[in-house]
Amino acid sequence: MIYKNEKQLIKILKFTPPIFIISISLIITLFLYLENQKELEKEKVSIKNEYIKTNKNHVELEVENLHDFIIKTQESTEKKLKENIKNRVYEAHSIAMKIYNENKDTKTKTEIQKMIKDALEDIRFNEKRGYFFIYSFDYECILLPIAKHLEGTSFYNFKDFNGTFLTREIIKQIKEEKEGFLTWSFQKPEDATKGYKKIGFNIHFEPYDWFIGTGEYFVDFEDMVKKDVLEYISKLVPNKNNYFFILDYNKKTLFHVIDDLINKPAQNVTNLENIKIFDDMLFMAKQGSGFITYKHKPFGTESFLTKTSYIKGLQNWGWVIGKGFYHEDVNQLISDKTQELHAKFKQKIMDILVIASILTIVLLIISIYISKMFEKKFTKYKKEINNYIDKNTQQQHILSQQAKMAAMGEMMGNIAHQWRQPLSVITTVATGMKLQKEFNSLDDETFEKSIENITNSALYLSDTIEDFRNFFRTDKEETTFNIKDIFEKVFKLTDAQYKNHEIIFVLNIEEFEIYGFENEFIQALINILNNAKDALENVNSPKLIFISTSKKENIATIKISDNAGGIDEEIIDKVCEPYFTTKHQSKGTGIGLYMTEEIIVKHMLGNLLIKNVDVTYENNSYRGAEITINLPINQTI
Repeated sequence: MIYKNEKQLIKILKFTPPIFIISISLIITLFLYLENQKELEKEKVSIKNEYIKTNKNHVELEVENLHDFIIKTQESTEKKLKENIKNRVYEAHSIAMKIYNENKDTKTKTEIQKMIKDALEDIRFNEKRGYFFIYSFDYECILLPIAKHLEGTSFYNFKDFNGTFLTREIIKQIKEEKEGFLTWSFQKPEDATKGYKKIGFNIHFEPYDWFIGTGEYFVDFEDMVKKDVLEYISKLVPNKNNYFFILDYNKKTLFHVIDDLINKPAQNVTNLENIKIFDDMLFMAKQGSGFITYKHKPFGTESFLTKTSYIKGLQNWGWVIGKGFYHEDVNQLISDKTQELHAKFKQKIMDILVIASILTIVLLIISIYISKMFEKKFTKYKKEINNYIDKNTQQQHILSQQAKMAAMGEMMGNIAHQWRQPLSVITTVATGMKLQKEFNSLDDETFEKSIENITNSALYLSDTIEDFRNFFRTDKEETTFNIKDIFEKVFKLTDAQYKNHEIIFVLNIEEFEIYGFENEFIQALINILNNAKDALENVNSPKLIFISTSKKENIATIKISDNAGGIDEEIIDKVCEPYFTTKHQSKGTGIGLYMTEEIIVKHMLGNLLIKNVDVTYENNSYRGAEITINLPINQTI
C-alpha cells in the first residue's frame, strides 16, 4: 500500500525534471531576450559612437586634404603668375621679332616700330587685365595701352608706391640679364590709398634697345586662382547633403551646394536653427580648427537634424572651410543591425526550444522509469521500516516492562519498609491484648485503646496500598499537577528507605503547576532519587540530596543533586544509554535513567542535563552529580 505522501513524492520525481527543464528554458529564453535587448542597446550606442567617430575622421580628413590642396595651390600661385606673364611676354617678343625680321629690309625703322606697336597694343589676357608695355633704354615710353597720353614721355623719374625708381631698376636688370622678373608695389585704379604687390617680366628687344614687358597684380591673379579652386571644389560634391561649404571672414558665403546662397551673407541661410553658429565657426576658424554640432535642415526636408561639421581656417585668404555629416544617417545602420540581432535572437530561441523539447521528452521517460523504480524501492523500504518499527516497538516494550519490573521491585521494597512498623504495632497490640485476656487484666479502657491502635495501623496500611496502587495505574492521561504535591507523593512512596539509609533531604521547593503525565513524572523522579540513594551507600555522613525547583517565564526547572562524589567524566555522557550501569549486576539494570530521559524528553517535551557540581551544606563543600530537568509550562494553565 502506497501512502499519500509517497504518491506525492513519486509524482515529484516523475514531473520535476521536465518542469525543471521547461522552467530553465523559459528562464534562459527570458535571459537571452533581456541580453538581446541589452546587446541591442549597446550596439546602438556603439554604432552611433563609431559612426560619429568615423564620420568625424572622414570629414576632418577631407577638409584637411582640401586645405592642403589650397595651401599647395597658394604656394604655386606666384609661380603660375610668373609663368603666365613670362609666356605672354615671350609671345609679344616673338611677334615683334617676326615683324622686324619680315620688314627690316623693306621698311623704315619708324614703320617697323609702328607695326610692332599696332600688333601688341590691343592684346589683352588674364581676364582682360593683362597688356604689354614697351620702353627704350633711354627711359622713353614707347607703348602703354592703358595710358596712351604718356607714350613718348620719359619715365626716368617714375616711382612705384614705395618710392623705388621702377624704370631705372628694370633697365638695369635687362642690361645685366637680358630678361627677368621684378616685383614692385603699385596702387590700383580703384584704390589709390595703398600699394598692391605687382609682378612683372621684361625682355630685351635688341634691334631697337627696347624692353618689352607686362605686369600683373598678385591679388588679381590670386582671385582668379580662388575662382579656379572654388570651381574645383564644386566638382567634389557627390550629393546635395554631402558637400563642402566655404565662408570668408566677413561671413559671406563663397561656396555652397545651393547656388542662390553663393556670394550672399551667411545670415541669409534659413536651414539653420540658430544663425549664431556662424560666429562660432568664424571664431574656431581663426583659432585653427575643430568640430561644431548644430541643428540643420538637410536639402529637401522640413525638419531640423543634428549635424556635426569640421571647421578649419585658411588664414592668408581669410576663408572658413567646412564639411559635415548628419547624425540621423546612423539610424539606417542601427535599423540594419537591429534586424540582424533579432534574426540571431530568433534562431537562438528556436535552438533552445528544440533542445528543451528533446530534453523534456528524454527526462520525462527517464523520470517515469525512475519513479517506477522508486515506487518499488519505497515499497521494499517501507516493509523494512515497518519491520524495524515493530522490532523497535517490541524492544521499547521490553525496556518499559523491565523498567516497570524494576520499579515494582523498588516499590515492593518500599511497601515492605512502609508496612513493617504498622504491622509490628498491630502484632504487639494484639499479643498484649491476648496476654491481658489470659490473666484477666484486660479492662475496657485498655481494650478501647488497643482496638484504636490496631484500627489506625490498618488505615495506614490501606492508605499506603492506595498510594502504591495510584502509582501503578496504567492510564496515560495528561493532567495539571502541582510540583510540591508531586514531591510529597514521591516522599510518601520512598520515605522509609531514605530514613533507613539516613539520607537527609535539603529542599528549596517553589510551588507551581505543570501539565503532563503525573505518574510517569513521579517514576522519573523516583529513578533519579534511587540513583542518588545508591550512590550515597558508600558515603559517610552526612548523606545529602538537594532538591530545588524554580520557574522562569514558561520553563520549569527541577534540580536534584547529591554529595556522592560525582560521576566519572569519561562515562557521564553514557549514563542515559539503555543497559549502561555502574552498579553491581545484582543491583543495577541500566534502564532507570534511560526511561527517565524517555519520559522527560519524549513524553513531556523537556530536556535533561547531567553534570558534576560542587554543593555546600553547613559551610562544608562537597562534590556530587546534578541532574537538571527543564519542562515547558502549558500556556493555557
